[in-house]
Amino acid sequence: MAGEVTIVDGPALPWVNGRAVYDSMEPAFRDNLGDPDRVLDLFSRYWMRSLWLDPATSRRIDHVRTEPGYRDLCEAYHDSVEEALFLGGDATLSAEGDFQAGDYFWRPPGWVHAAASDQGFECVLMMEGEAPAEDSGRVSRVIRPDEDAGHNPLAGAADPIGPRGYVRRRESRFMVWRDHDDSVTRLTTPDGPALTSKTLSDNAATGSASVLVQVPPTWTGTVAATDRERFLILTEGSLTAGDATLEPCSLVHIPAGAPGPSIGSAGGATLLVKVGSPR
Repeated sequence: MAGEVTIVDGPALPWVNGRAVYDSMEPAFRDNLGDPDRVLDLFSRYWMRSLWLDPATSRRIDHVRTEPGYRDLCEAYHDSVEEALFLGGDATLSAEGDFQAGDYFWRPPGWVHAAASDQGFECVLMMEGEAPAEDSGRVSRVIRPDEDAGHNPLAGAADPIGPRGYVRRRESRFMVWRDHDDSVTRLTTPDGPALTSKTLSDNAATGSASVLVQVPPTWTGTVAATDRERFLILTEGSLTAGDATLEPCSLVHIPAGAPGPSIGSAGGATLLVKVGSPR
């Protein structure tokens, strides 16, 4: 039996930092952040709205803002895939380089990295959690020496790039909007109005993907049911979903097998659409 659609009004959620952020994390993550005496000071500069948290798999999707001068306390890797779309500010990731608004990464497990930002940054930050089809394990953090930055100490035991590859830094502002192939995302009916999109990453084996979708002004559609779980994250513009009017950064979760809500945008919108593997 399919689950129910969940609509999360992002701007209605409180921003939290410090202890509240720390307490929301998996023990295998929060216990490995570096010098314990400095962790809460670090998270005083880290603000978060939790858009999705699944304790069963440890998957999480957060809207994150950091203050100027944020800097991770140490290099580390995760057993989970990590993924992010940057919305503003700037950040330097020791494994992937410099990021600004529109930049994206998909990092498979094991790759050692740390984040720093002089002016602060804003992003949608996602930990995949347990997802065998993505070669992703439970969310964790494993501290490594500085000289391991950009390397993968797990590479000898497993495929180091996984079924999507390692998307180190995709600059979406330099990608062309193309006619959207809706066969996987299923945002509308086959005869529905056209959309455009940019594929940020996709799984060569299962077709799961993360896609930026541009919704034109006055567009309306009804999200069809499919055998894939989907997350629709609003990053720009305004969107109606059922009876709700949403602003960035809001989220619509559609379980596998469930029909989605009617969606539309009077003035246009951009969605980050995450589509899972078939169930």
